[in-house]
Amino acid sequence: WARSKGATLSTHWFQPLGSAGIRRGQTGQVHNAVFNFGKGGELEWCFEAGDLLKGETDGSSYMNGGMRATHTAGGYTVLDPSSPMWVRGDTLFIPTLFVSYTGKALDEKTPLLRAMQAVSTAGVRLLKALGHTCKSVFPNIGLEQEFFLVPKKAFRTRTDLQLAGRTVMGRAAPRGQELSDHYMSPL
Repeated sequence: WARSKGATLSTHWFQPLGSAGIRRGQTGQVHNAVFNFGKGGELEWCFEAGDLLKGETDGSSYMNGGMRATHTAGGYTVLDPSSPMWVRGDTLFIPTLFVSYTGKALDEKTPLLRAMQAVSTAGVRLLKALGHTCKSVFPNIGLEQEFFLVPKKAFRTRTDLQLAGRTVMGRAAPRGQELSDHYMSPL
């Protein structure tokens, strides 16, 4: 696919954390050619499936990499299966996670995926306790979502909650959110 789109380079693309875990809006890239010169001097395609899965770069050069022994200073890029690859110009961009030798997250995506896995594990346990069976729970990340638990006694006094499944009476929504049905949806 990438070859048919003219890719001659590949890069494991990631979003490194800055010092103290603060996002700086940077991206990190490790570029590699996807071909070598053959014995006769002709170009030979040398990109294999394993090249998609992982790569290595010097993790000690990142601000949160810290001072480590040389043999543990490597940063490792691993394919991010939750994000699609793309070709821009002559380069195949491979979204990756970036972790240290010890597994510490050196990027923005690894903590997010770990948190999503924790939510899934806890969600499956909760649903099992409530009598439901599922293999996983997939959290959707996007606009702010707030959920309020209303005691039964208070719920019974609110006709709007009983009939509409959401708050209808009360103060007007701030910042024009009154038309944001996703913001006011029932759980």
